[in-house]
Amino acid sequence: MDGSKLLATLRRFDALRDGEAGKDAVHQRSLPAVAPTYAEASFFDGLAPVTVEALRRSGIDRMYRHQTAAIQHALDGANVVLQAPTASGKTLAFQVPMLQSLREPGTHALMIYPNKALALDQRDQLMKISGPDIESWWYDGDVDHEQRRAIRTTPPSILITNPDMLHSSFLGHADKWGMFYPGLRWVIVDEIHEYRGYFGSNVAMILRRFSHHLASRGVNPQFFLSSATCANAQEHAENLTGRPFVEINATDQMRPQRQFIFVQPDIPDYQYWRILQLRVVRAGLACLSEGLAVLAFCPTRKFAEECHSMAMRELEKLGHEASSRLTPEAIRVFRAGLSVEDRHAVQAGLKSGDVGLVFTTNALEMGIDIGGLDGVIMAGFPDSMMSAWQRIGRAGRSWDSRAFVLYYARNNPLDRFYATNLQGFLTKPLDDLVVNPGNDELIARQLPSLMYETPNAADDGRFLGPAMRKALQKKRTAGVQPVRSGRYRPHHSLPIRGADSGTFILKEGKREIGTLSAQQQFREAYERAVYMHGGKAYRVREISSTGNGGEITLESTDPAFGTNPSTSTFVTERDIFNGRRWSASDSSISTFYGKVLIVQSLNAVEEFNVLTSEVVDRWIPQINKAEFRNAHAFWIEEEADSDLARDGISAFQHLLRVGALFSIPLDAHDLFPHATAKDRKAYLIESYPGGIGIANKLLDKWRSALEFGIGVAERCKCPRGCPNCIVPPRSREELDKVVGIQFARAVLEATAQASSFGYRNGLWEPSAPE
Repeated sequence: MDGSKLLATLRRFDALRDGEAGKDAVHQRSLPAVAPTYAEASFFDGLAPVTVEALRRSGIDRMYRHQTAAIQHALDGANVVLQAPTASGKTLAFQVPMLQSLREPGTHALMIYPNKALALDQRDQLMKISGPDIESWWYDGDVDHEQRRAIRTTPPSILITNPDMLHSSFLGHADKWGMFYPGLRWVIVDEIHEYRGYFGSNVAMILRRFSHHLASRGVNPQFFLSSATCANAQEHAENLTGRPFVEINATDQMRPQRQFIFVQPDIPDYQYWRILQLRVVRAGLACLSEGLAVLAFCPTRKFAEECHSMAMRELEKLGHEASSRLTPEAIRVFRAGLSVEDRHAVQAGLKSGDVGLVFTTNALEMGIDIGGLDGVIMAGFPDSMMSAWQRIGRAGRSWDSRAFVLYYARNNPLDRFYATNLQGFLTKPLDDLVVNPGNDELIARQLPSLMYETPNAADDGRFLGPAMRKALQKKRTAGVQPVRSGRYRPHHSLPIRGADSGTFILKEGKREIGTLSAQQQFREAYERAVYMHGGKAYRVREISSTGNGGEITLESTDPAFGTNPSTSTFVTERDIFNGRRWSASDSSISTFYGKVLIVQSLNAVEEFNVLTSEVVDRWIPQINKAEFRNAHAFWIEEEADSDLARDGISAFQHLLRVGALFSIPLDAHDLFPHATAKDRKAYLIESYPGGIGIANKLLDKWRSALEFGIGVAERCKCPRGCPNCIVPPRSREELDKVVGIQFARAVLEATAQASSFGYRNGLWEPSAPE
């Protein structure tokens, strides 16, 4: 379906109100198809006959050039990381060398996926070319104890698992894998873009512990990693594993024709979430009525579930006017927490054509085989550009098909920027992936597991990395011994996916609906706060603190009211890891990456009417002080005592914060800003103790982040600053973006050339000329 016909259908279903019908802003762009480049048929001559036969049996008689390049490097013994778009054959690229090696008796491979759905799907694909002589099975938390014991005693050629089981079983019970480890030839890690931030940093340490343990047994498998969307695949692969890699990059080598339609809906802020859901539902029904198969990506599970319920109600309203394609059976929801049977039913329905509209979370974002789709609907911009392109990549039955992307912006700066800057979206480089295998706090939590699973390694710890190796050696020198008592394993006390000890669990009644870091809790979910979660307003009714987090009990409340805390924040710089300085006759600009101590106090809380801004209540919370140690931060300092710096630093910090959202893959809650007018300093502080690499990345990318933030603020039509540009959500902070932009431009001008000094061991040393 061409773009004009799709727009007409959207208008007919009231999913779009532009032109005479309303003021929705609509932007369109089409990207032409890119045909793939195929390798020479002679490549098959270098493969084992049994491998070639299996490929032919599966209907594969030619391969893409990037596939053969990756396969050849793997067969030559290199660790390979393959970066290629969705549906470009990444899976086959690691299956071929792996299966060829596994023809030898007693050899094994371990395949690691970030979630169960991918693991199940991978086995289905694997069986198509492996044949009956190479067995595979998954090993995860749903496999019962008797079957686990049988798998460990007589392991199949291929085991498919996830990082959680790698940590808790393959390492936590390493002594039980004596029949598997000696023949381990391959470790496959797919979808490596999922391993970033806090979770990715934990996975990096687990993979390094795994290599360390294998080395202690004299085992050194090859690694093959793959991803569809990231800018630094080789760097990320090496950060995750501590091993060298050869990168094969096929990012722009094939794609179908795609029509992009980006919409900024004209919806009042106080009704935005509910009406946005209705727009997404009607858009999905409009597409389904035309026989198009679509995924509607939703920001939360609740959003997806409510969209499905809303779609059922819309079907009833349509009644006899509904197309024969608009049936309840054709509309499904897909999210984490569904049973395996329900997941398979949705996937099978999409493949067969019985299901044509699925409201989903990011659970269908990754490379699960669901056949070709005609389009995707995105309800808001996801966490990162990587996630956006993962979702977009789900549409397109083949490179010579036509697909569409329909994007609805939510009411925040990031969403609205892309809604009105489609060209910027299409040309923006992919994100760098960030992990920090040197996070001291995470290392301290991982050390008990490391010392338990590999107590007397003769290996020099080369895979662990300098930080973990140093921490391990220090413990051993001090005579520290791992705890061994009955069935105790330290592995079970390390949550690798959620936040660490400073985590609060959000509950609506008895139902867990999310988590919050301790820093976020203090600023946003304090006593009697009105807290927004998943587009719904809640009142904080009870905070149960354990000292290392706790639980927050929420109940639904009227979204017409909000709360605004009056806070004081004090930041003390404790350590500087790196820095740069630009010196001039009239000013000096310094940037730092380091560790800070944060002390926050809640002075008072005001409750106000959202529409009128009238204050209706005021109180001082009983718990009104918090201290956060070992926070990692990036900060910038203007040393000249100028009026422009003092007046502009508050807006400057938010220009930098907004720009960082576009420059580094991070969630909006991963960092928070702080500025002091007196000292003319602006901070961006990471939410997780010990840092996950964001502040370190900002030391290199702060100028591009600041430029982007300036652009967002300048394009916004507000006079001083608003929630659509630099004012944080739910904040009543008054900012002057004009002065902030003036100061930001002065800083950029002063730092346009290479820095004059670099920070070295507590001193500013002149930088070497470039």
